[in-house]
Amino acid sequence: MADYATDEQQVEALKKWWAENGYHLLAGVVLGLGILFAWNWWNNHQNQQGKEASDAYISMMSAVKAGSLEQAKALKMDIHEDYSGTPYAPMASMALAKLQVENNALAAAAENLQWVIEHAKQDEVVEIATIRKARVLLATGELEQSEKLLKSGFPPAYTSIVEELKGDLFSAKGDTEAARVAYDKALLTAGGTAEFLQLKRDALGNPRRHSSDNAL
Repeated sequence: MADYATDEQQVEALKKWWAENGYHLLAGVVLGLGILFAWNWWNNHQNQQGKEASDAYISMMSAVKAGSLEQAKALKMDIHEDYSGTPYAPMASMALAKLQVENNALAAAAENLQWVIEHAKQDEVVEIATIRKARVLLATGELEQSEKLLKSGFPPAYTSIVEELKGDLFSAKGDTEAARVAYDKALLTAGGTAEFLQLKRDALGNPRRHSSDNAL
């Protein structure tokens, strides 16, 4: 399932993964963190700059929701230039990266996610950006770089998503056995529905095993 024949199929797989994961666990965590960080930051810095940063972020999210890529890019740059020390800056890069993926601008999305990895002060945001960048690199065929990111330590809450990505990566590399192990671990820790994950695992055939060993 993950051994795609064309670049177009790779991109479509990335969009599907982003849609399935980005709007649930990852997006939910980011949204919750964004609201929390923005609220705490606002309480600690009730001044004109704080209101301006909030307004700029709201404007950018409106552009993202409307699918206005160029406008979103310009607003992200404004946030980075004027409010780089606020929680809005990494959140803006995350939002823009999502929109860039939807517009097949994968290299640009990877750059924005790398900025988050390097500059975000919250571990949770860095972890999410790392997972998303690994998936983008997988879609662009940069397998070694993707694998390096997936070797980072992640909290248990991300196990299913990370192991599914490892399965996709190993499948793309032709390592069927390692892919089986990773998919099995993903299924063991998946919450809710996992039909597409199950399809990818079933496509690799037996033997089916559940391993506690880390595939990477």
